[in-house]
Amino acid sequence: MYNIWTDKRWIFRPSNGLLRVRRNEDLVSFVLCLTVIFIGSMLLWQAFEEYSRAKLMTRWPTSLGRVIESHLEPVAEGGDTRWRPMVRYMYDVKGQTVISAGISPATARDAYGESDAREMVVAYPPNTSVVVFYNPERITDSVLDHALPRFAWLSLFAGLGLVSAGAARLLVSHRVFWR
Repeated sequence: MYNIWTDKRWIFRPSNGLLRVRRNEDLVSFVLCLTVIFIGSMLLWQAFEEYSRAKLMTRWPTSLGRVIESHLEPVAEGGDTRWRPMVRYMYDVKGQTVISAGISPATARDAYGESDAREMVVAYPPNTSVVVFYNPERITDSVLDHALPRFAWLSLFAGLGLVSAGAARLLVSHRVFWR
């Protein structure tokens, strides 16, 4: 690509002044920056999706429910044992009794250390009343806590970091390679 006003190449030159980098290295750097920006964008998209899902759950109707049981389930991850908190509860919707086990969006897929998992289960002792948020379109889809999962924050900050690093590298290469 040429700039029609100055007849200079925009991206690739055989010798790029300050760094003395060759054309292939320019291309590798450019593709690497775009890859880092793409990965960061995907992490940002994932964080936004989790935020949207948690925000939607706040608008779900509620019902008063009762905890049936609460315990920890062991989950084997590699050579380590992690724990998944399980709380079974029942609630009524339009005269229909529903039994569910969803604490939050994150607990269905995440495993925790024993102390963290036990801390989550302690909040829901058996035979206590709980407020259940349920999906009006699928009443079996319910949660007790609609807070944003921990990994959403990690995705947000990692995505912002990667997009920023990739964009900064492109700007630096613009100043060095394209002048």
